[in-house]
Amino acid sequence: MTQKKVMIVDDHPFFIHGLERYLTSTGKYEIRSALSVAEAMVRLEGFEPDLVMMDVSMADGGGMAMLRKVKAQSPVKTMFLTVQIDPEDTIEALRLGIDGIALKDRDPEDIVRAIDSILSGQAAIDPAVTERALRHSVQNPTPTLRQDDLLTAREAEIADFVCMGLRNRDIADRVGLTEGTIKVHLHNIYRKLGVSSRSELIVKQGGLQFRGSAAS
Repeated sequence: MTQKKVMIVDDHPFFIHGLERYLTSTGKYEIRSALSVAEAMVRLEGFEPDLVMMDVSMADGGGMAMLRKVKAQSPVKTMFLTVQIDPEDTIEALRLGIDGIALKDRDPEDIVRAIDSILSGQAAIDPAVTERALRHSVQNPTPTLRQDDLLTAREAEIADFVCMGLRNRDIADRVGLTEGTIKVHLHNIYRKLGVSSRSELIVKQGGLQFRGSAAS
């Protein structure tokens, strides 16, 4: 069996050591770890991981900074493994193309399943994380569309599928995400465009030129 290369980035040595030992014991992964974003960016050179796992909160910028840097350099799979994540950060991570978000208090086997799902091309967002992000989007709507707050390429794609009459499950299958993640994207689309239903979105799309590529 060919091992998958996984980079773990976390500024807690005890945690990172335990996780590295656990994942190595499965025989499925080749692990490389780093205790900071700066160290990780150096250690990534020549390693070419299949997946980069990182904490959201770290001393030198944290996971969001790391996610931006990694996505700017390569199409590698990315995953947050964290104690908690704010809904705003969840939504921003989805905009940046995060492939998975898992919580550290979950059973280790659940984390391994999330890793394997991501490596197989599927998204893996913890349901509790999705629910908090969804509630935040509903409770904090933006009533108007701003020139600098247009849809990302992923959001524009999902909006187009909605206008084609596809259900959330069908859209999820088309784009390789979970239904929960599609719901988060939809509420973000509704927030940006100032609509509250699929029918309103269809009407709105008819009068707007989506520029997702400029925001992705």
